[in-house]
Amino acid sequence: MPYRARHVANSLLERGFQEARQDITPMKIQKLMFFLNGWHLATLGAPAIDISFEPWRYGPVVPIIYDDLKCYQAQSVRGYINEHDPATNTFKPFIVSHDCTDFYNVLDMTWEKYIGIDAIRLSAMTHEPGSPWAQALNAGMDEIPNNIIQEYFVRLAQS
Repeated sequence: MPYRARHVANSLLERGFQEARQDITPMKIQKLMFFLNGWHLATLGAPAIDISFEPWRYGPVVPIIYDDLKCYQAQSVRGYINEHDPATNTFKPFIVSHDCTDFYNVLDMTWEKYIGIDAIRLSAMTHEPGSPWAQALNAGMDEIPNNIIQEYFVRLAQS
């Protein structure tokens, strides 16, 4: 079962805040989410997030996360994304439960593999020929299908 996109973004932000990272920009969150989703598809056979990525000019984007974080522009994200909690009628951040060990195993692997790469390079990596972004863009698609993402990351795992 995929997780809510904002919960996944907040889970990545939580990790960044724990490590006091200053390089977690909105663009980097988008790219980390894309790689996390790709590896989740490749290793677990299911998407990590409940919303499709769109093939925007600078790579794959989850529009709701773009809207939530655009106030930071190119600066480091300094706060979580809040959502309405109907139980308390307040706005607060949610993360993926730490009981979801498969999700966090993929998050940890993705983090270790990509966190040291700057957002511009991560974006360039999503633009490589044959990438899911390139395939969707070239085909005029509005969204990047998960099956294309999964096939690409399975191939990456085998190379």
